[in-house]
Amino acid sequence: MPDAKRTQLKKKVEAGQARNEDRGRTTVVDRAGEAAIEAKDKFTAFAKEHPIATVAGGVALGVLISGLFKRSPTRRVANRAAGRAAGLAAIGAELARAYALQAIDAANDAGRAGARRLDGLGDTARSLGRDAAHRAGDAGETAMTATRQAGQRLSKAIRSRIN
Repeated sequence: MPDAKRTQLKKKVEAGQARNEDRGRTTVVDRAGEAAIEAKDKFTAFAKEHPIATVAGGVALGVLISGLFKRSPTRRVANRAAGRAAGLAAIGAELARAYALQAIDAANDAGRAGARRLDGLGDTARSLGRDAAHRAGDAGETAMTATRQAGQRLSKAIRSRIN
């Protein structure tokens, strides 16, 4: 058994030495050429699997490269499109501002209407309490004062929240 292991190790060492010798024979240019061929093969396989993505990528790359030159049609079109986009953005911002102002006005109107209704509710509660106090007699005087104060506090609290 030890001889078999020794033989196996010798074979592995010899194979490693042979690989190292092969590496020494190939030059950097050879390895770069092999890498270029491998990259070309991978790109070709990708292009065959995804032709639409390949065309779109080529067009995008062409537009980017064209945009690097001062007088290119791509740059002129981009400048015009940017001007139009800025104009549309300004119009959109103005519309959004007008809509927001209308929404704020509507909210304020609704708040005022709600305050009036709640104020009326406080008055109604006060008058109902007063009527009950009159019916109750002497104890009613205390109840009427408490009811009046409660109605005033309610109205004041509502006004302070709205304003």
